[in-house]
Amino acid sequence: MGATKKDAPPGMVAAIDHIESRADECYKPLALLHLRSNLGVWALLVGAVQMVEQEIKQWSEDSPHLSAALRNLSNFVPIAMKWAVEHGRPYSSSADLGWTPQLSATVNEALAVASQYSHFVVCFPMWHRNRYSAQLLSPDVVRFTVPGTDRNRQVSAYLKGFRPKDGSFKALPAKRPKQPIVIEALFALSLQGALMTGFTSFQYSDPWTLWRELLPDYQGRVNAIARRNNALSLGDYTLAEFKQFYAAFLAICAAHEFLCYVWGQSCHQYPLGSAIMVRSRTAWAALVSELSTITPEKCGSIIDDLSFHFSHSLDLHVNPFVPLGPDGNLAVAPQFPLHSQMEENILRACSILRPRVYDAMSDEKEEDMRLELTRRLKHRDVQGPVMMPKPTPDIDLLVNEEISSTLVIAELKWCRKPLAPKEIPGKDAEVLKGLSQLGKIRRFLLHKPNHLAAQRKLPRRFSDYEHIYYLLIPRDHWPWLEPTEEAAILEFEAFARALERSEDLLSTIRLLLTYEWLPVEGRDFTVRYERATANGVSIESQIFYAT
Repeated sequence: MGATKKDAPPGMVAAIDHIESRADECYKPLALLHLRSNLGVWALLVGAVQMVEQEIKQWSEDSPHLSAALRNLSNFVPIAMKWAVEHGRPYSSSADLGWTPQLSATVNEALAVASQYSHFVVCFPMWHRNRYSAQLLSPDVVRFTVPGTDRNRQVSAYLKGFRPKDGSFKALPAKRPKQPIVIEALFALSLQGALMTGFTSFQYSDPWTLWRELLPDYQGRVNAIARRNNALSLGDYTLAEFKQFYAAFLAICAAHEFLCYVWGQSCHQYPLGSAIMVRSRTAWAALVSELSTITPEKCGSIIDDLSFHFSHSLDLHVNPFVPLGPDGNLAVAPQFPLHSQMEENILRACSILRPRVYDAMSDEKEEDMRLELTRRLKHRDVQGPVMMPKPTPDIDLLVNEEISSTLVIAELKWCRKPLAPKEIPGKDAEVLKGLSQLGKIRRFLLHKPNHLAAQRKLPRRFSDYEHIYYLLIPRDHWPWLEPTEEAAILEFEAFARALERSEDLLSTIRLLLTYEWLPVEGRDFTVRYERATANGVSIESQIFYAT
């Protein structure tokens, strides 16, 4: 049986510390460290694109396997990039950013080690915070397990993006629209003027007509996934301005990715040497400004916020602009921004760079959730916030249905996804604060059942309702909470979708409380122990796979 760190004997803790220390030195033999840091970082991004293209060949662009590969690459490529910068040779302006078989071998070696080590980076912080239990299988091998029930694993799978394949909550895959003829013609026109500049590289002129033709589609995509108020201030710019910037940026990325693909098809050799877009910060700002109509100054601020920082950045989806050195050049692997949740990522960046601004916008998150529910549930009696006498917390959301004598009292919590495993306990606590708030509301209403009727929030006394539900409704991140008579947890999107589709509030809440909207192990996902090895020591951890 495994033990958490606080319950483990000293000898076991020392043995696990030894494994961690050994693994932390896995980078030392890498040939990557003999490269100039800017060449190493660029080459690692190229290697990431090469791995993405291999996944596309194997699974297709719409496959969940590709999405999983991009998430994993986005986490372990930065590990290798940091090795290149912290332990490699210093930056050199004369370094040749050219792709060669020898460089490919060097990168493949580094990414293979980083991929293995990335599992250590996840497991050990959770072990130190008593969130994982450990079992020593030998002096050089430790197995980590996430404590919890089958339901905990379902929630973990849901947060990882798994959804039911069957039943009333079955997920429907999005259909990729066919490319318009005019877009196909513009791509062909761009390639007509392209020049081969090496065995694995080519060059094309800036395709402004193509970018402008692609822009409306990407503006629609950005608006479709945005969930926050356009007027939200992110510092030097608003969310609306950020969305304009990002739509233009995506159009540029999409054009480059597809041009590389088509060139590779015609030449039977993917142009890895040209796969990464490299421009100076000033050039990026001017380019996106021209296409988006956002001022160069604001574009520069957005680029700064989206730039990778080797001291603390962790994810290429969040920080796609990667500095190559003091020359100001920023490299972009287009596959990562094209598969990112742009709004979520800029909020993550803002929470680190400008915590005061982020804290101020946090006060608006529950209001944004409430406004979205009001818009989506127009056929229901949705109220909130309902002011309560101090010190009782206000009710975030009140939904009643007279015909079934049903009342829902809900606390809304919108907590951004953790950037690293070490943040999970704090994010859990933010969400679970809603339990104590619901408890205080419940006690007040039981003591004064006429309060809401007197405030004209309900047509009758609180105690007259036959079915009363106290719900904690989080978004983006939440820990499992076993339902009780006093409270239950329902994820925001599952709650909203179910109430959109049904006219009967009571039966809908009862259905939601069966948790059929969670993926089922064995049907929608599987979990198995996988071994990762770094510098001669190994860990085993639970990995989730789509069935």
